[in-house]
Amino acid sequence: MRRAVFLLLIVVVLIAGGFLSVMIQQKGAEAVPGIWIQTYNPEASAVSVTPTKGALFFLFAGGVLTAVVVGGGLLALAFWFFNTGAQEAKKMPNQGFDLTSLNPALPNSLGAVLTRRPAVTAGIVVLVLVLASIAVALLAGVFLPK
Repeated sequence: MRRAVFLLLIVVVLIAGGFLSVMIQQKGAEAVPGIWIQTYNPEASAVSVTPTKGALFFLFAGGVLTAVVVGGGLLALAFWFFNTGAQEAKKMPNQGFDLTSLNPALPNSLGAVLTRRPAVTAGIVVLVLVLASIAVALLAGVFLPK
């Protein structure tokens, strides 16, 4: 019963859209109640489409659709990557991570992570430098009005 009502609703909306399209094509924008013609210049009118405005609309719609698809793909890739890492972590035995030890010989320590992954080390160094420069700027009063 729900499917039939849903199908009937879709058919009614499509018929109304087709009727509206035919009326606009035959009588112009005056066929649609509530639309006021503000100007008869087709480049400035919101109800008339010129080839330039149509091409720009399709370019914009294509760009938005591309951005949505690429964003969805990136999210899917990120979630797949995180899920793979979580599955690998579940397979490993439970061991505590020692955040205070910089000894690279201990496998689950901060020192081991920093020596095994130089990008993490560089990222931490950059983050510390940025935070230190912000602190120095705040202490020197750089952001205060003169």
